[in-house]
Amino acid sequence: MKKSLFILALLFCVTAFTQNQKGEMVLSVAVSPYPTTTGNEDDFGALGLASFEFFASNKVSLSGSFFTSNNTLIKNNSGVTIHSYGFVPSIHYYFVNKDRWNVFAQAGYGFGFEDQTQGYIENSALRIYNIGPGAQYRIGQKVYFKLLLPYFNAKNITLNVDAADGIAAFLGFGFKL
Repeated sequence: MKKSLFILALLFCVTAFTQNQKGEMVLSVAVSPYPTTTGNEDDFGALGLASFEFFASNKVSLSGSFFTSNNTLIKNNSGVTIHSYGFVPSIHYYFVNKDRWNVFAQAGYGFGFEDQTQGYIENSALRIYNIGPGAQYRIGQKVYFKLLLPYFNAKNITLNVDAADGIAAFLGFGFKL
């Protein structure tokens, strides 16, 4: 009987420290491929996110993500370089909150700016929103592998054109503080 109670208490402690809990904080970084086509020339770069997440409850968290992008980080055929920077606050709802993995939905809305070099530099304002699913898998005591699949739209509101539009696949890591 004592052995069963000890194992049950140990299992509860392990679960309590690995599931998301109210008041916890997580830092994460993630990247996504960023292919673009300008003037029939293909370029290839990356979008990067650095996020801070705070759990308001076991199932709901609020986060702030700083993002940056570079469309020619890997391949530059067009000669047009696009850099963007911004901040997107988001809310996450965790449908599954297990000891090894979590599944959530997220929605966010923010702003940023974009520099395009096309023989001259043009600074433009961006409006960004994202909505979609994500998942985390615990690979260490406080380390998670993270997958985000949001529909991501960045609209250049200065020029009234889409800077990015579609589903983005972000892969990264989360670190519980």
